[in-house]
Amino acid sequence: MRLELLSAVLCFLATASGGCPLGFHLHRRSCYWFSNVKGSFPEAAAYCRYLKSHLVVVSSAVENSFIRGYDIRRGKAPIYWLGATDLNIEGRWMWEGQCRMNYTHWGPGQPDNYRAVEHCLEITKAASNHL
Repeated sequence: MRLELLSAVLCFLATASGGCPLGFHLHRRSCYWFSNVKGSFPEAAAYCRYLKSHLVVVSSAVENSFIRGYDIRRGKAPIYWLGATDLNIEGRWMWEGQCRMNYTHWGPGQPDNYRAVEHCLEITKAASNHL
């Protein structure tokens, strides 16, 4: 969530055909790319756009379970960016495109503004291990 922190990229691509681009992992009808490419939140969003995808928007318990499970079992990075931020209005967390956060299964008090510099949502391996 910190803008200066370098986290890995977690991209999402919806697919109707059932196939995913090289390096993406299929889960239901969606494709996910768990990278070990490190960058800031804006760099991660740009990288996903380059791959014709976007940062992950967690919309269900099933999707959350898949992402956290993959992170624990096979994730190569300690932190992945998700597609939410409170950069527009402090304390008001929205998914990319200013979409409301309807699904919110985060840790107690999360997301927060840790040390007044956390403005972008991330998932950490440590948090995934506690669920």
